[in-house]
Order: sequence, then structure tokens, then C-alpha cells
Amino acid sequence: MRSFTDPDGQPWDAALLDASYGNILLIFSQPRGQDIRQQLLGAENMAEAETLLANYNDDDLRELLANAQAWDPTRLF
Repeated sequence: MRSFTDPDGQPWDAALLDASYGNILLIFSQPRGQDIRQQLLGAENMAEAETLLANYNDDDLRELLANAQAWDPTRLF
């Protein structure tokens, strides 16, 4: 899991989720809020996703957050 702040200074956590059909999602959540968002990662396995997440800088995470969709547990891409 990674923590970062958005452009407005709001804290977010980013964590990986091994989803259906071999998809890996990056899940964004606010520690003091209820907003949860999801972004499909272009990783072939969890090890690759963990490496991607570790190598993202805060600007990368902000961009992924900006493009993320609202969390919908029924839609896992």
C-alpha cells in the first residue's frame, strides 16, 4: 500500500486488488472519507503490479487517481 496526497492536499491510500478474470486493480481510498475509486492496472500478475506500485511516484499516483472510476464491486473490468 502507498499513501499520498491529491492536488488539494487530501490524503489517499493506494492498494492492489487481485480481481476477477486475472485483472489487477489499483484501489484508491481516503483514510478519513468514504470515497473509493478503482483503476485497472496493465500488469500480468501481482508481482508485476507490486513492482509498478513501488515505482510510481506521487505524481503518477495523482494521475491514476484522476483517471480512476468510482468503486463498483459488481464491475471489476
